[in-house]
Amino acid sequence: MKKDENQINKELKQIEKWYEIQESLAVHFNSLYSWTIGREHIFEGLYLLLADKYELEWPGDLWDVHIEYEEALKLLSEFDFNIILNKIETDIEIFPKDFLIQYKVRIKSKGLIWIIHKNDVDSFPSNPHAHQLDNNIKLDLSNGKCYKRKQYMYTIKKKDLLKIREAAANRIENNLPLLMI
Repeated sequence: MKKDENQINKELKQIEKWYEIQESLAVHFNSLYSWTIGREHIFEGLYLLLADKYELEWPGDLWDVHIEYEEALKLLSEFDFNIILNKIETDIEIFPKDFLIQYKVRIKSKGLIWIIHKNDVDSFPSNPHAHQLDNNIKLDLSNGKCYKRKQYMYTIKKKDLLKIREAAANRIENNLPLLMI
């Protein structure tokens, strides 16, 4: 289906509005913290907070969510940005090739980035658990099971889970869930 000029202009205005909201929120939160909160941190924080509510498949889906500045500010006011600033990186090989989102353009990267959300309202699948934002995967830190929208997808290898847990233990204060494998 071909889009007409009005549809394209409407979508461009929505994207522009998103940028303005993210920039304004970054300015607001930078005034509160001693570290830099960028637009990308705002975007990732909102994605973590809204992914389940709107059943988002990947971060890019957030661009389709209609949100006002005040609502985003309220959501992020209790958000701990440390979880985004203290990411854990693993090799991409811990998942089968066809499990992850395949991009048309592959950008060379060291691996997967995991975020441990310490105060996640949704304690599924474990408390705490890890998020792999690019693919909307939640990792149960007790057994290595991976979920998309609360549906089991795959279990990572024990050695990979132990590596993630070790990195997490070095970065977060609260206890990891009991290892169940």
